[in-house]
Amino acid sequence: MAVTEYDAAWYFDPAQAAEQPAWTQLAFCLPASVRRPALPTGIYRLQTDGRYHAPGWARAQRPALVVDDERICPPAVRGQVALFPAPYRLLERHAVAIRSRFQDDLIQLKPLVGQVQSEHCLGRAWRVSAMNMLALALAARDAAGQDVVDAAILDALPHRPVGVTRVLNKAGWLAPDLDREVVLLPHAQRARPQSQPRSCDHCLSWGRNQVCDACRGWRRVYADQRGCCGRCGAGPLPLRNGRCRDCTRQRLRLGPDTDASTWRQLRFAGPSLANGSAARRELRANRPELSPPAVLVGQATIFEIERDWRPLAGALLPAPLPPVKALLADFAQYTSENHWHQKVHEPMARVLRVAATWLGADTVFREDELRAMHRVFGGTGRIRGLLAFLDQREQLVTSPPRRNRHEAFVQRTIAAFPPRISDELGTWVGVLRGTSRPHHRVTDYATMRRYLIYLAAPLADWTTRYTTLRQVTEADVTAAVTAVKGPRAHERAVAIRSLFRALKHTKLVFADPTRGVRITRQELLPTTLAPDRLAGLLETSSNPATRLVLALVALHATSGTDLRNLVLSDVLLTRRQLLIRRPHGRHVVHLDNTTADLLHAWLRYRHQRWPRTVNAHLLVTQQTANATDPVSADYVYRRFDPAGLTLRAVRADRILDEARETEDPVHLVRVFGISITTAMKYIHAAHPHRAGPVPH
Repeated sequence: MAVTEYDAAWYFDPAQAAEQPAWTQLAFCLPASVRRPALPTGIYRLQTDGRYHAPGWARAQRPALVVDDERICPPAVRGQVALFPAPYRLLERHAVAIRSRFQDDLIQLKPLVGQVQSEHCLGRAWRVSAMNMLALALAARDAAGQDVVDAAILDALPHRPVGVTRVLNKAGWLAPDLDREVVLLPHAQRARPQSQPRSCDHCLSWGRNQVCDACRGWRRVYADQRGCCGRCGAGPLPLRNGRCRDCTRQRLRLGPDTDASTWRQLRFAGPSLANGSAARRELRANRPELSPPAVLVGQATIFEIERDWRPLAGALLPAPLPPVKALLADFAQYTSENHWHQKVHEPMARVLRVAATWLGADTVFREDELRAMHRVFGGTGRIRGLLAFLDQREQLVTSPPRRNRHEAFVQRTIAAFPPRISDELGTWVGVLRGTSRPHHRVTDYATMRRYLIYLAAPLADWTTRYTTLRQVTEADVTAAVTAVKGPRAHERAVAIRSLFRALKHTKLVFADPTRGVRITRQELLPTTLAPDRLAGLLETSSNPATRLVLALVALHATSGTDLRNLVLSDVLLTRRQLLIRRPHGRHVVHLDNTTADLLHAWLRYRHQRWPRTVNAHLLVTQQTANATDPVSADYVYRRFDPAGLTLRAVRADRILDEARETEDPVHLVRVFGISITTAMKYIHAAHPHRAGPVPH
């Protein structure tokens, strides 16, 4: 049995304890009971703060220090109402400085804290943080002269742990307006309260931040020049030439005569306090009309000039006149019916408001003018939607069609050649565009651009040797084609053949030098997809348009171009058919039950989503609903991205699957509307024993 007596005074200060007339009982242990060496004074333990703390018996005998900083939240008279209530500024270090002030109150709250901790499975760190926040809440309550804790106090806490409101509610110390049940979860986060107006610590300007944005930038530049201002004496602050930012600004505005004074001009800290406030919104709504439209009604225009709208980018616009308000109300109704997002509506409404305010609400707007405004302050809005709205009201003058970028490339490339060769290339372009062959299929400029890219090297060689394309011989064509290998040789041969056939048609050359040129190329046969990759294809998306596209391609092998060009008049619901219009003819798609149901679902969604759209195409998007253009090719191809497939691969798999069931190419032509050459390619891939020459 061990007998031990501890002396805390001797433990903490052995030298002073030895001078006092007191005796100390030494500890001893019976040898029979000794299992380990006796430690009469306990063990020093290394704590998390890096120090060795005394054992528990010594701390229990030592009287606790009283910690109460009277400067923090001094108590006020109970029931006294403040004339100008000041915002609370509570920090975590304040809770440590007043931890002895509310010992009795915190002892009463400790069981409730433990109860909330067990209910929500919270840890020890939460318990410590909750006790600190409760001490701050009680201090702020006494400083306000109140008997309960209100919402302003809770919002001023540096971070309110989950459950502090519940603890105060259980204790009956919560304001009546906050006495409500709140579902609390571990690690739940409350909404961040709106910051209260306050003055900047550097320039004393009123805003919502501890340091305003201007002073923050000043601090970054002059951080190495800190000290007290030589004019106002404030500091330590970042200085320039011995003066703080506020005094430097006043000296620039009022001159050096202000150096003899120490006063400081108070101001608002930029737009952070005023923007979005109710007072500013009321000021905007009730301000008088500043000016009528800049363009008088009926005034004729001598000549058009491009206006510079950049000064209005951040300006405060005049209050709208009644006609402008009516136009904006109609536009708001239009965007609401078409389900525009608020972020899209607001910049377009600003463009319309500027145009109507400066040019008049009843005027006819030019498309170029609206596009110029959109570039200045249109944001992320879609100018096509605003143009469609004004076009419906017959208040829009459309701009002349812009030159196609492919057309511009073709004309720019041809103009770079010598005059005679440039004229011959221009004749070739005219033939492909159908000027000399009215019944011939028109070639688009994108194809001609590719032809010119294929012809770049041969034309550069011939230009250095010849002055006209009449001098090109068959040997020159053969050398140009055989200079490259693989698919590039075939592409170059096709472009050269197109050029000289057009020149032969217009009788600019006597003989076609490409008649005897023959280029063979390796034809890649279509391949099938694994069955597991197509399983559940329709379940990869819930969008009605995407599901319809997937069904038309996977079941009916519809191409991307056909999908983009489908219009509502091509949908024959009573016959359950789709009419696909192509340059060389028409093809009828007979719909199965699955595709018909998906088509009905998409038409219902289309009508509900865009009831007033003017676009006649079957597939529309938010971008094309307010115009007449088809959807982009990228939109159709991306419908297959979630499944990890491509449109061409799924379409080829469907045709190849049908080719395995039959050896008749005419059947493929009738079912899918493909050419006989394409049908024979699939027949050869599905039945290799029938491989032979493909008919042309």
